[in-house]
Amino acid sequence: MSKRNYLVLALVLLLILGITISLFVQASGEISQFKKDKPLPGAVLYDQEGEALRHFGGRSESVPLDKIPQNLQNAVKATFDRPFTQKQGWKDASSIPKQLANRILKPTGVWNRLKLAVLPTVLTRKHSESELLELYLNEAYFGEDSYGVQAASETYFNKSVENLSLAQSAQLASLAREPEGASPFTRPKRAEELRNATLAHMHSNNHISKEEHDKAVQMPVEQTRREPGYAHFFSDYVGSILENKLGEEQVRAGGLKIRTTLDLEMQRLAEDVFKEHEVRGALVILSADQGQILTMIGGDNYLKDQTNLATIKHKEIGSTLRPLIYALGLKEDWPVNHLVEDVQKKFGNFEVKNAGDRYWGPVTMKHALVMDLNNAAVWTLDTLGISKFNNLLSSMEVKLESTEKNLNLAMGKLDKGLSLLEITSLYLPGANKGNFTPIAGYEKVIDSQGNEVLKNDARQKRPILTEQQSYLFTDMLKPTTEYGTLRDFDTPKSSVLSASWSQDKTNQWAIGYSPEFVMGVYVKTPEEMEEEKKLPLLAAQIWIDLMEQLQPEEEAEFEVPENVETDIIIDVFTGLLGSERCPQIEYDAFIKGTAPTQHAPCALPPQPPPQPPRTGTQTESGRAPSRPTPPREPQQPLPEREPEPKPEPEPEPEPEPEPEPEPEPEPEPEPEPQPQPEPEPEPEPEPEPPLEPEPEPPPPMEPEE
Repeated sequence: MSKRNYLVLALVLLLILGITISLFVQASGEISQFKKDKPLPGAVLYDQEGEALRHFGGRSESVPLDKIPQNLQNAVKATFDRPFTQKQGWKDASSIPKQLANRILKPTGVWNRLKLAVLPTVLTRKHSESELLELYLNEAYFGEDSYGVQAASETYFNKSVENLSLAQSAQLASLAREPEGASPFTRPKRAEELRNATLAHMHSNNHISKEEHDKAVQMPVEQTRREPGYAHFFSDYVGSILENKLGEEQVRAGGLKIRTTLDLEMQRLAEDVFKEHEVRGALVILSADQGQILTMIGGDNYLKDQTNLATIKHKEIGSTLRPLIYALGLKEDWPVNHLVEDVQKKFGNFEVKNAGDRYWGPVTMKHALVMDLNNAAVWTLDTLGISKFNNLLSSMEVKLESTEKNLNLAMGKLDKGLSLLEITSLYLPGANKGNFTPIAGYEKVIDSQGNEVLKNDARQKRPILTEQQSYLFTDMLKPTTEYGTLRDFDTPKSSVLSASWSQDKTNQWAIGYSPEFVMGVYVKTPEEMEEEKKLPLLAAQIWIDLMEQLQPEEEAEFEVPENVETDIIIDVFTGLLGSERCPQIEYDAFIKGTAPTQHAPCALPPQPPPQPPRTGTQTESGRAPSRPTPPREPQQPLPEREPEPKPEPEPEPEPEPEPEPEPEPEPEPEPEPQPQPEPEPEPEPEPEPPLEPEPEPPPPMEPEE
């Protein structure tokens, strides 16, 4: 070979070497650029204890290899063994480095194809086997828009990857190789075949025992499609707030970590109670002191219907606002015995009827609330003023539409409506000594660099009622389950509840609180029950069942403020001091110095009837009798009082037959008179000494007037 030929060959070799070096250098650069440009995962929501609730977007955060179960690592390796690949017929006899190369670089153009050819070698030289496995598990596509093992584990099994079973690990390994073909949702038979083949190869490689293999292949393939994560309605609610504040892109692919206010244990407990009652509805639980959302249920099936019944507006809200109307009375310094009018009347063109068309007349504000009287509520709202009531709601961040500022508020009929979350928050001052704290679903937000970008723990408490007025509000609600509209229900000792149907009977509401929690329940009345005359108040029963489970062993009591006196007997018709003589009484609490001092007429002991005058125009005292006062005609007939349920009278015993009179004994014959001897003459008595004269009696005393 001539020198020229040697020179040409050397140049060609140098060119090939240069191209090869350039390919390796550029391939290495592609790896670095891939890591740099790798999309950030979507936001991750955590509960109060740090457990992941939900990932936004299809990409989850990376999981270190030591957090990934060994069974899953071995299962993935098994799917890349050549004998297994040929037998099962994978699309290609691939390897983990080759799979990663396809994720890093798209084969477009000749040069990229050349770089793609050397990428597996570059990856193998730059990374250890463990590093490549970790990178693969966090980058692989598993179907159902899931990238990475954490997202896949949540999508298919609704659990963290750390908690996967052996059978589940084998199924995910199969999905990584064949995302669509091995889908348990669309091809369950193929999914089972590939999973079992993976398990068989793990056994042949001594990764699992025969017993473990046999047990795993007997497990059914999970075909239930589920939304990844927990508390989906709550997660959507928090996600929408963050998107408004930070933007959708930041939430969906910004690597954010959000610490929420949710109590996952309480959430699961509430979901179980709802399932037991088999109803469609919503539930919200707030912490009494901080206004944090501890639990939120927005429906019964998130996959079928993602409408959040806890946050959407409802136009028919029952009697949920009535306690707030009377709370406004307290705020205006009305005591609980303030008389309100429960008579049928027109307020302009507005008129309503009471249940059963029965009216009590003037009664105490507390009695009107306990008995849920329609006309009394409308009269109170009209007297206090709709504008003041609107201001009260606005101070607690609940806004009414201009068309809703009318007396229909007392009847629970609105044009745009209010949400269960909003209505529940209005009861916070009752549970928190008169203070309102704006509701919150998250505490803080951390970005991908560890910086705090949002914080929500500096919310200021607002005094809505005084501590004394707050206690009076609670005291007014207590008798609803004792003798009021909810007397058929037995609430936990340290809790109060207001519950009702909507006017059209299509839904039910139950709002109440304990010293720790404020809870609201909404239930859509089942259609088959709407025609029944006596509807079961399911919302109240759900509220009670859950509150009983939430109460601590040592129940906290509602503290009585120092300057409040309790258990004062009041006559409900006059608002004055009552007694057991009064037909209708209540036990009221008052701020010291505001309780009545006058007794109601019914509370006074009966007076003895006057003595009838003797004949003539003068009594024994010598005075002329007073003219009797004619009885006063009542201006209105006394209202029919709501009778408390009485036990059915026992049947009167049949009268025993009168005993027949015994026959009178025949009179004994009178004895014949015997002759009497003649009496001897008595001696004349000796004369007695004369008696002293008796003193004259004192003149009679006149009777006391």
